[in-house]
Amino acid sequence: MGWSHKRYFIRDYSLGSSDTFEPNEECFIRKGHTCEKIFGASKSCFIACPTDDELNPLLELMSEKLAKMGIEPIIAVKERAYGQDIFCTKICGKIIESKFCIVILNDTVNNDKNVPNIPNPNVYYEYGLMTSLKKHIIPLQRDDLELAFNIQSYDTIKYNNKNIASELDIAIKDAVKITESKESGEKIESISETTVLRNFELAGLTLRDDDGWFLSNTIDDTDFRGFSDYERIFILLLGKLDEKTELDTYLEDLNVVLFRIEKKSVEIQENLEKLHKKLNEDLPFHSLTEENRINRMIDNEEKKLKILSNVVIAFIINNQMDIGDFPGKAEAITNKYNGRFTLVFSENDEIMIEDERIPLRKKFL
Repeated sequence: MGWSHKRYFIRDYSLGSSDTFEPNEECFIRKGHTCEKIFGASKSCFIACPTDDELNPLLELMSEKLAKMGIEPIIAVKERAYGQDIFCTKICGKIIESKFCIVILNDTVNNDKNVPNIPNPNVYYEYGLMTSLKKHIIPLQRDDLELAFNIQSYDTIKYNNKNIASELDIAIKDAVKITESKESGEKIESISETTVLRNFELAGLTLRDDDGWFLSNTIDDTDFRGFSDYERIFILLLGKLDEKTELDTYLEDLNVVLFRIEKKSVEIQENLEKLHKKLNEDLPFHSLTEENRINRMIDNEEKKLKILSNVVIAFIINNQMDIGDFPGKAEAITNKYNGRFTLVFSENDEIMIEDERIPLRKKFL
């Protein structure tokens, strides 16, 4: 399951928990609160959506299609929990117990064109809960609206009156098939993280997991691991995928990481210009020591810029897993930067990095 480190979440709500119907013993939101909801125990689908009467026809259609598949629709805005903890009973508990989830990401639309549309905070919060609980999610949004930046890479169904019925049919059938296959005990053998890291080390790639690395803040809140090879002068950002639930996460991370690297390059270029200007200033207090210090800073920034001109984004993908159109989506994201980044995918349990073939499931020979 990807890299062993986890981000954002205090507790590991892996798919293993929901697949084996284990209880969530303690609330991960409220300290000391007992939960004991059972992961995936209910044959239901939790639906997060804005409170909007215009959505009623869509919710009715959705409920009908779910019912035909033997899935109970749980619509958050229509649930009642009188005298109970609303968050636990209506939201979090229902998400934990559900087989999969649907989220409708429609904004509140303003008639005044000068006023931006307003995303629904409750829906996005519930979307975050679904993601943290590793649920299979079907995201939907009306095709005339725009997704928030940080979820633009997610495979969201952009619907209209013409395509919504067929899109829901496909998405719901896929969700049922995926969740049922997981419950039946179908497992994918994970690629060993230790083997990967050792083989990359033997190939001359240094794992950069220190806070002092100049790209640490670019990837430290993502699932990428950073490597460098200063002799061959390139940076490698490596993703490791063992489960389908990780595909959307990596697409989102890829979008953010490339944006940050571009921003970092601009910052370095601007800093270089300032350093050159300072060096060329004909000031009486300029000493040889000061000039040497500035020159060292210039050399350091130029080295960073050179390294950032050769960034490889690599994905180790378990060959037992169907990744669908993930490579095409990743390529579409990198293509926005006009060939500035090299995209590499593993194949047959090995990966080619800078003309060197690195095995993934056995020790480097």
